[in-house]
Amino acid sequence: MNDLQIDYFMAVATNLSFTKTSEELYVSQPAISKQIALMEKELGVKLFSRNNKKIRLTEAGELYFKLFSDFKMEFRNVQHQAAMLQHGNIEELHIGCLEGWDLTGIIPELVERFQETYPRTRLYFDCCGAKEISTLILTGGIEVALTMENSLCDFNEIDTVRVAELQKLLVYSAGSRYAAMESPSVRDFKGETVFAPWGVAEKMITRIIDGYFQPYGFTPEIQFVHNNESMITCVRNGLGIAVTDEWSWAIRSEDLLTIPIDAKDAVCVAMMKNSISEHASFAAEVMAGIVRGGQETEKL
Repeated sequence: MNDLQIDYFMAVATNLSFTKTSEELYVSQPAISKQIALMEKELGVKLFSRNNKKIRLTEAGELYFKLFSDFKMEFRNVQHQAAMLQHGNIEELHIGCLEGWDLTGIIPELVERFQETYPRTRLYFDCCGAKEISTLILTGGIEVALTMENSLCDFNEIDTVRVAELQKLLVYSAGSRYAAMESPSVRDFKGETVFAPWGVAEKMITRIIDGYFQPYGFTPEIQFVHNNESMITCVRNGLGIAVTDEWSWAIRSEDLLTIPIDAKDAVCVAMMKNSISEHASFAAEVMAGIVRGGQETEKL
């Protein structure tokens, strides 16, 4: 039995669906079923009972679910304690942020306020894509995250607290033909390629982007690239357009122009449910307060 099998088991046990788990983890359903079957063979018990395409945990499965849930929480505790011993009582807390955001109005204040209370805890910030953030939260790679709420709606294991709403923007090259128009509208961009990052989350991103353009009467052609930097590079060089938001550092570039889209997306602070990390809970609370305070200031 290995960590992968345990992670698959915990996800299926939470969702009570192999299909939903496959979609969440972007792993084929047969691959998940195979690992669960190997786990059941090694343990010598059935973990799930199946009836008319519905599944539920067996009594043995419920015992193992509780065991692994307790183990994961205790393991994170031991990790913290071991890190403190290894680094002379200096603890680490990893915070995830969505790549492409300008967080200069948030991170410095968060670090200052956090270290006033926990001076011997070192904060690390990992900027990555939406799918990577969800994976890191689930696997313990990060303990707190600031990300888009709609990227986490399928994960029952993650708690989210909404802290802001961001205006969505269509971004295009200042060197394109649209720049010569007096007042280009979103409908003028019908037929343009829309670049989007994080192809690993293709279904989720496609659903979201289609929703942005639906009020304007068309479904865009989407081309996925590796990350946010690649997306902005393609737009900057006139290869197409993209959708970003008011926190994006890219919109301050002189060679890019933007048009507001009739849509807003919620930003959330996220962490695992039932987290017992005092440091993570405090960081999440402080970050939420800073973001909400900034939003209220902008309204004044």
